[in-house]
Amino acid sequence: MESKKRTKKIKDAQKQKDTSKVPEENNGETVEMQAENSLVERLLKKSELSEGAIRSQYRSLMSICPDGVMSREKFLQLAEQVLGDEAHFLVNAMFRIFDDDNSGTIDFEEFILALNATKMTTPDQKLQWIFNVFDRDGGGTIDAQEIHEMVVGLFAMSGMEVNNEEADACTIEILEAIDVDKDGDVTKE
Repeated sequence: MESKKRTKKIKDAQKQKDTSKVPEENNGETVEMQAENSLVERLLKKSELSEGAIRSQYRSLMSICPDGVMSREKFLQLAEQVLGDEAHFLVNAMFRIFDDDNSGTIDFEEFILALNATKMTTPDQKLQWIFNVFDRDGGGTIDAQEIHEMVVGLFAMSGMEVNNEEADACTIEILEAIDVDKDGDVTKE
């Protein structure tokens, strides 16, 4: 009898897991497909990669890291294959910038943006990359909260601690200097 209960629990758990793969009535896409499509759309705006390249790298990352996040150690291992000795600096810098919660992991979108940073050569490309890194939601603007996160991240990257009041003051100064139309958002232009 106990065995039947366990079997039923396992089957119920599998059904719940499988329901995330059931197509939505609206457009026939699975939840996973919708999430991937949304991610691809954001990255098409933020990187110079093609849709095919993004999808290929996404599937590759998911095969290496099925939970969708990459540890610092795994990122370093993969970066060393491409960048050699320069990988340590890049990995440490990228994790200081992207690993907001200090979990020791980055997700696919952060991974692509980090790798995209190594391919920039012109000042315009670098400015575009900086904008895209801090435009977290891909909306085409950077708001005060995103600027605040940038300020805190830059202080952390330089090894300096900053209190909230100092970060707020820097955020206000930056907004006053670069928010041309004074609407509280910064655009690429």
